[in-house]
Amino acid sequence: MCGIFGIVSDSSLDIKKLARVSTILRHRGPDDEGYLLFNKGTSAYTIANGADTISSVNAKSILSCSGYNSAFLHRRLSIIDLSSAGHQPMSYDNDRFWVVFNGEIYNYIELREQLIKKGYNFKSTSDTEVLLASYKEWGQECVERFNGIWAFAVWDKLKNCYFLSRDRLGVKPLYYYCKNAKFLFCSEIKGIREYLNGCLTLNERYIFQYLIRGRIVTGESSESIFDEIKCLSAGTNLMLMNDRLLETKYWNISLNTNEFKFNENVEKFRELFLQSIRFQLRSDVEVGACLSGGLDSSSLVTFASSTFNKRFHTFSAIWPGEKCDESYYIEKVNTNCNCYSSAFTPELSNLISIIDQEIWHQEIPLSGSSAIAQWFVMAKAKEKGVKVLLDGQGADEILSGYPYYLTPFINEMIFSFKWKELLKYSSSLKNSGYSTKWFLSIQRYRFVSPFTRPVFPIKKSLLSRYRFGTKQQNGYICSSLPKFLKDHIEKSNLPDLLHYEDRNSMAHSIESRVPFLDHNLVEFAVNIPSEQKIHGALTKIILRESMKPFLPEEIYNRTDKIGFSTPIERNLFNKGGKFYYRALDYVENSDLNKMGVLDMQLLNENHIFGLYTLAKFIDMWS
Repeated sequence: MCGIFGIVSDSSLDIKKLARVSTILRHRGPDDEGYLLFNKGTSAYTIANGADTISSVNAKSILSCSGYNSAFLHRRLSIIDLSSAGHQPMSYDNDRFWVVFNGEIYNYIELREQLIKKGYNFKSTSDTEVLLASYKEWGQECVERFNGIWAFAVWDKLKNCYFLSRDRLGVKPLYYYCKNAKFLFCSEIKGIREYLNGCLTLNERYIFQYLIRGRIVTGESSESIFDEIKCLSAGTNLMLMNDRLLETKYWNISLNTNEFKFNENVEKFRELFLQSIRFQLRSDVEVGACLSGGLDSSSLVTFASSTFNKRFHTFSAIWPGEKCDESYYIEKVNTNCNCYSSAFTPELSNLISIIDQEIWHQEIPLSGSSAIAQWFVMAKAKEKGVKVLLDGQGADEILSGYPYYLTPFINEMIFSFKWKELLKYSSSLKNSGYSTKWFLSIQRYRFVSPFTRPVFPIKKSLLSRYRFGTKQQNGYICSSLPKFLKDHIEKSNLPDLLHYEDRNSMAHSIESRVPFLDHNLVEFAVNIPSEQKIHGALTKIILRESMKPFLPEEIYNRTDKIGFSTPIERNLFNKGGKFYYRALDYVENSDLNKMGVLDMQLLNENHIFGLYTLAKFIDMWS
């Protein structure tokens, strides 16, 4: 897991700027640093070292180089093949192909064996070299053979073309800029911004989206926080050749409900989950796990511990005395699996400083305090020296874990004439607070969602500028559960969670892996018949049943859904909270308020945390 940057240009390369980009990306890869300098349109190139380059790599200093107009830059977090053989930028086939790669190809061992049978030779045991050999053998179609998470760029020196790719679910980020005869790409926006001296325009649409919807929805388009920078979409390739860009979508979730019986789907899910964990435990450094105490992370830890006889280091933020505290369930898992537990209550005395750091790393305002809790968990893992963490992200989206998935589920049952399924669990719905009136009311939102008032108080005269959320993007959004899940995975929900996951982990030089998001598991889970996923008000039935032999009974039987909640906003940013007046004062004197978009008379304590993070974001990134 690493940080990558590249520039392809007709103009002379600014070496000092390139070195500054490396410094600004250091958190993504503190273990090693490498450069490839070359001239666009020719075969001239050289490799160079930086201050953090490992000593066994023999090359001249980047600061002594000149005469080039293009470059690849790599910051390495060493996970697989820790030797200098894994150094990047890496070449293959007598230096014809060069790559900078962020991520992991989990099935690299199997691909390596296939390629050896075809006559390929390897100098390292790294997945990066397998990636290069795969590109030589299969071209752009190589990504369809990969099981993993990635963002990479390959330069084919012979054809003078550049091939970039992002993994199917968008676990790893990739941004690019193409203007004024310059093409730049980077793992984080701040790298491109640094090289361009900050000469970019803040995306006003993002600001209004946050004010109206309460968050920035990162997966709905290729937009970024700056008008000039685009985000390569998940499951997409990008080719640069002859100064022309061509994007190609190579993967989408296909909807095709399977015909298997419930028990067959339970077994198949367990089999695919096992394969995903087996792949994602591959590492030459310690692999730990995030443990919240909920069904998802508990399933991951208990199943992996039992199946692979592994004693995990687990990391958990706990909140004693609060409703959101899950320490009871966390302790159950840790005890049952004999884990090395790091369950802790975050120290919040310097919280404002932490929030400011996180906004810089996230490159978006925070939509809630759960991201802060995740920040503390990653920091604890770094403190304990664990460089790879498994996380339960994505289980809710692929297996219908949130209560609001009941709306598309019920609509699907009604309009698919599966009324017996509803009647079978009607008492469960009523006992969980879902009344007949609620049941009937959701029918009118089958195709169009109700208009939602803005989350934050903005002036009425500005409401017409951006009407986010008045209608769902797709008319069928509430008509069936699989379509709703597909939308949440590809556009509206999961991309945001993965954005936070990547930035929080990499801010602490941690590689985060998400076994529930193996693409084979995702495609299978989304297409399990809806009535097998939800029984009345009880969700994620397939996961519960497949993990029943491994889970503590108390967790298997849990029906409450806490999520990754924290008491931070309620206790510290509401009136009487330690940071309330400090945050309010900041908002009142911020550029956000000077923009004249807020109706300060309607401001209440529930708005303070969100408006503080937006105001800080604008001041930091404008």
